Amino acid sequence: MSDKTRDTEYAIKRVGDRYYPVIVDSKAGGHYEINNPMTGGVLSYNNPEAAEKYIQRAREKDSAEKLTPPATDGLSGG
Repeated sequence: MSDKTRDTEYAIKRVGDRYYPVIVDSKAGGHYEINNPMTGGVLSYNNPEAAEKYIQRAREKDSAEKLTPPATDGLSGG
């Protein structure tokens, strides 16, 4: 496997006139659809630009989480 592979890969799956942002699992050879917290269903958009914006935000959030140090519990002395 290449060193350039990311921990989390995102893609857009098109079904009919809907676009679904998905998380790609290269090891399993498949993908996971993303749940919509507002409706409880699967997250989908009616245009590819909106789906791409979601993927960009998800990548930025994923990158920011990797750079953020873990939170401390405040119980250690100091």
